[in-house]
Amino acid sequence: MRLEEELLCVNKAAADMAFKNCSKEILKSYLSEQGFYQWKTNSFVRRNGIDLLEYVDLQKEAHGSKTFTVNYALMPLYVPEEDMVIGLGGRLGELIAGKDVWWDYADENVARISFLNIVDAIRQFLLPWFHCMNDEGAYKKRLQKDIRKSIGGYDSKNWLEAAKSCQDREAVIEEMIRRLKLPKNLG
Repeated sequence: MRLEEELLCVNKAAADMAFKNCSKEILKSYLSEQGFYQWKTNSFVRRNGIDLLEYVDLQKEAHGSKTFTVNYALMPLYVPEEDMVIGLGGRLGELIAGKDVWWDYADENVARISFLNIVDAIRQFLLPWFHCMNDEGAYKKRLQKDIRKSIGGYDSKNWLEAAKSCQDREAVIEEMIRRLKLPKNLG
């Protein structure tokens, strides 16, 4: 977070334009190459081989400091919406450095460096994590671990039960894609 006098020196319109341009030119371009679709304004999603939605989201700092963080999550598409809360995931900074990290976009040059750094972190850390969770056994093991720790904003037991008992998995997935207004070509 910037001090008040630092905030006064930032051209907010130019910073917002730098964020928009660099997120599109650098991040969206890279994630598109990896099979992600843009969802809403600052989010990207793709469906993996075991019907989990892989989610990446840019979250701007609420107080106008022209910084942002990157959130990531997994969500099983075969779980009905009423049982769903995106919760298996976290912040990219925690994944790469064990702490919350906020990137800067005060101007075009700083934004470019930030987005290149994020793409590198996604390539080195997040995509391998998503790849690991693209295995039913590893995913269920992670959910079991979360049940034992009793953490997260979701009920891991319900997710595990849904994976076992879903009668018409494809119908539930199609309904979730429709309800969440996900890209049509995701499914």
